[in-house]
Amino acid sequence: MLRFYGQAKFDLNAEDKAPIGYELFMRERQGDKWVLPADFTSSTADEIADLLSRTIAMMPTHIKIVSFNLEQSQFIDPDFCDAVARVQAQTPIQIYTELTERTDPNVSEDALYAAARNFHEHGLLVCIDDVGTGDNTPEFVMNVDAYIDEYKFALQNFRPFTHISEIQDKVAFWWSLAREKNKTLAIEGIENAEDLDVVRNQYPCDIVQGYYLARPELLPIQGEPVATGA
Repeated sequence: MLRFYGQAKFDLNAEDKAPIGYELFMRERQGDKWVLPADFTSSTADEIADLLSRTIAMMPTHIKIVSFNLEQSQFIDPDFCDAVARVQAQTPIQIYTELTERTDPNVSEDALYAAARNFHEHGLLVCIDDVGTGDNTPEFVMNVDAYIDEYKFALQNFRPFTHISEIQDKVAFWWSLAREKNKTLAIEGIENAEDLDVVRNQYPCDIVQGYYLARPELLPIQGEPVATGA
């Protein structure tokens, strides 16, 4: 049994502190626990589309955006693009497909470029997840930039650090690039009040998320009672 956990996203500049969206994380039921799937690529495009559609259908009206991850092999599969397009056509909530940074030796950069263009041509929003880590290097981002809508910078990928100033060059690079390229910038991994203050005052971005703001929670789906478990 698969479900999405959701971590709330917040507009950094909004006076209303209610979440504006969720990042969705796939989890699998094993006994009385919800755990990471053994293989994220084992789900078909139709299975993910069904779960995504049923999860979005239960969201409150103030939710404006959701994002979910695709591995490289899924991202280049046209079936997944078509599936996201079907779900997007059913909802006013903006769906961001996040391309993970994890390397797949069977997927070329040319294939990723073509897939990003395909999403773009379908009018779908694409986020480059965890920019600056794994395969999502500055060089790759620049190559596909014409078809990208959002950069997500993950503070947690650079911990441990005592203060964000220790990775100032990395944060400043993506913050400046997002402004230059007119991209949405999300900064995740906000773990304390100081993180939030530094981001607000030095790197004012569009979206923030992190354990200090909200922890992931199991989301209900249409047609079934709310599941419970750790």
